[in-house]
This record gives sequence, C-alpha cells and structure tokens, in this order.
Amino acid sequence: MRKSVFYFLVACLVVLNGYLLARPNLIGKIGLIVYKYYYLRSFPRTLLTVTIVCAIAIGLTELISVLMQRHILGRTIGPVITIIFVLLAFAQLIKTGIDFSTWSYSHTGLRFRLGAFMLPTLMIVIFTYSLLGMKQTHSVEAEEQQGLKA
Repeated sequence: MRKSVFYFLVACLVVLNGYLLARPNLIGKIGLIVYKYYYLRSFPRTLLTVTIVCAIAIGLTELISVLMQRHILGRTIGPVITIIFVLLAFAQLIKTGIDFSTWSYSHTGLRFRLGAFMLPTLMIVIFTYSLLGMKQTHSVEAEEQQGLKA
C-alpha cells in the first residue's frame, strides 16, 4: 500500500516536472534550439524524458532490493550503493544550481528553472525512499533470524 502511494506521488511529480520543463520563456526556447535540447522542446518529449530518468532510478533501486533479497548483494553493500546514488543525485542538484546561476541559464524563466531543480530532487527522493525501505526490511529480517535462533 505504502509503495503504491509513493509511486503515485512520483508519477504526479513526473508530470509536474515535465510540464515545468516544457514551459521555458522566450530566451529559454531559443536556448533549447541553440543547445539542441530536442528532448525538451515539447511537453510529450519532456514528459518522456523525465519518465525515462525516473523509471531508470526506480529500476535501479528495485534491482538492488531484489539482489539483496536473493543474498547476491550483502546487507551493507546494497545500502552503500544506494547512498552513492543519493550522493550522485545531490551532486547533480549542486551542478544544476551552479549552471542556473550563470547568465544564459538564469534567464530561462522561473518554471523551467524550477523543473530543472526538481528532477535531481526527485531522484534524491526516490533513492532515499528506497534506502529507508531497505533499512526497514533488514531490521525485520534481523528480528526474524533472532527469533529463529532462540
């Protein structure tokens, strides 16, 4: 139940992010043409791009979770990999902040800038949710193993 609510929330945020990124101002539209960001020129393309990025993030977290359940990854390796993904997404958020403080990107319009900041933030949320889910799952497994030993 909680996972489906989370994924519904992520889907709503993906649509909102696609909408925001597809609505730059005139300078932003010119920038999309000049820098050849064809994947951000219309709402369907932008929505597809954001959906693919978030689907890959969710797929990675689910893959790590499955590999941990099958004991292919250890209890510490899975969370460490997920923490690395959180840090990489945070680094992307910082890079976005630096990029959007320069002249050309800073004049692209508020909606476009919010959408640009929202994507790495959404990645941080996805990876952090997965990390918290791993910790809860493993604490339950540890309790079950202690119950079996006793």
